[in-house]
Amino acid sequence: MKFSLFFFTGVVVCLLSLMSVASDHDDGETERKGRSLNITDVYAFREDNQTGNPADAANLILVMNTNPRSLPGQQYFFSTQARYTFHLTRVLDADKNKKPTGADDILLTLSFSEPNATGQQAIRLVYDDGSATTATQTTSGSGIVTTNISDSKAERLANNVVSVRGKLLTVFAGLREDPFFFDVEQFFKVRAKAVETFVANGGRNPQFIGFLPPNQAKDFTHNYNVNSIVVRVPFALLQQNSNQTSFDVWTTISVPR
Repeated sequence: MKFSLFFFTGVVVCLLSLMSVASDHDDGETERKGRSLNITDVYAFREDNQTGNPADAANLILVMNTNPRSLPGQQYFFSTQARYTFHLTRVLDADKNKKPTGADDILLTLSFSEPNATGQQAIRLVYDDGSATTATQTTSGSGIVTTNISDSKAERLANNVVSVRGKLLTVFAGLREDPFFFDVEQFFKVRAKAVETFVANGGRNPQFIGFLPPNQAKDFTHNYNVNSIVVRVPFALLQQNSNQTSFDVWTTISVPR
């Protein structure tokens, strides 16, 4: 079966430090690609970078946000035709500043069923590191599910615990507030001024008026939601040896054609 890769974006995460790059956030909708297939942002970080708890240094947090401009109060679903995949490359400590190789050392792929009467979708998560492919189920055997909008509002999150080769992963999928901040109005003013002065100066020396300070900027994504996939993965599952202290991380959404 052939698959069409619509978009990817990625970051580099280290056990000791963190570097990230942003996606373009919103590709718009086309005949072949709706918003449920649109990756807005990707985040990868060591859990203790956010919690401050030294014990959390053993875990990698992977986040893929999709479905930009999701209106508040409205349920949105993950595509039932697509595969949402985190790609990871193991990187030796000595090579962490080198150009990424794009090697698929580890694949974490999620797929979703049709929603049930309560708006939950069943999740199938597959872990593949080249040696074997492992499809996960929750430790309770009750299945992995998304968080519907009513539970999301009430903070009753379905943090599914799954076992992969004796290591426990936590999986969340559902609506979250869009974390992206962008003053789109000022962006268009900055661009217009740069183009205007570039033309006026005979193709040289564009002038930039700059962006507004945070307390004056208008966040275009305010009150919008995204469909978020969050996976907590122990480094012990990902590493083959202790010299692999970094991971290149990127994501794709693919659909059969």
